[in-house]
Amino acid sequence: MTMPQDPTSPTIVAPQVLLGNHLKALKLPTFAREYEKVAMESARDSADYPRYLLRLCELERIDRERRNVERRIRQARFSQVKSLDTFDFAAQPSLNKSLVLELARGEWIEKRQNCIALGPSGTGKTHVALALGLAACQKGHSVAFTTAAALVHELMEARDERRLRALQKHLNTVKLLIVDELGYVPFTAVGSELLFEVFSQRYERGATLVTSNLPFDEWTSVFGSERLTGALLDRLTHHVHILEMNGDSFRLAASKKAQRRSGHAANLAAKATSQGDVEPKL
Repeated sequence: MTMPQDPTSPTIVAPQVLLGNHLKALKLPTFAREYEKVAMESARDSADYPRYLLRLCELERIDRERRNVERRIRQARFSQVKSLDTFDFAAQPSLNKSLVLELARGEWIEKRQNCIALGPSGTGKTHVALALGLAACQKGHSVAFTTAAALVHELMEARDERRLRALQKHLNTVKLLIVDELGYVPFTAVGSELLFEVFSQRYERGATLVTSNLPFDEWTSVFGSERLTGALLDRLTHHVHILEMNGDSFRLAASKKAQRRSGHAANLAAKATSQGDVEPKL
């Protein structure tokens, strides 16, 4: 005589439920989401079991990498997300395009080298820095983006709150540290020393990208000490790629273009109004 099964017995739990639990525990969300769809596609294509599993593994790996890239981009805290696809190299002929594209491949980050972008305000230094940071995230590197003023403020705040060592450790662990807009705001003696310590600790241990509107011989005006500035430049420029961007300001050019469009529209409107005031001949 067959005994009735207990409805709560695990032996009658639907395989889909058990499979879903296992895939969740194994952290395979794409498997869980796609396995039924891929099973039907494999059956339609008469694919064998290894090919079925291969398709699922490929989907899981692609989706996992996408999520990892998105996580690295969030953690980088970019001011904006920009790529080299939207950068107008033709408008900045002084910029070495081939070098920028080479840097986008990320080998300099793996070699723990540095990059410094120099040029007047508005020439695209931040855009290039953001684009290289994005490329680094896509290549699997951890990135931290900040302005020089914000970093110094954060360092001084961390020192006052007795968490400076933890912040320095974080800044040392990222593969690429991007410090934007060095030169716009002069630092106090304490701020200069704290920033120097960051660069010094990363020397030959991690890649650093700095953008500045000042040539090297004017960096003393920011750090306030020739000795400290010399020591800093010695470390930053030992293994370095220099990007010179001495063209016209993108923002100034865009402003002039907008003004020309506005003036042209005003002329057309005035002309149309003038023509409308003329009474037709009978």
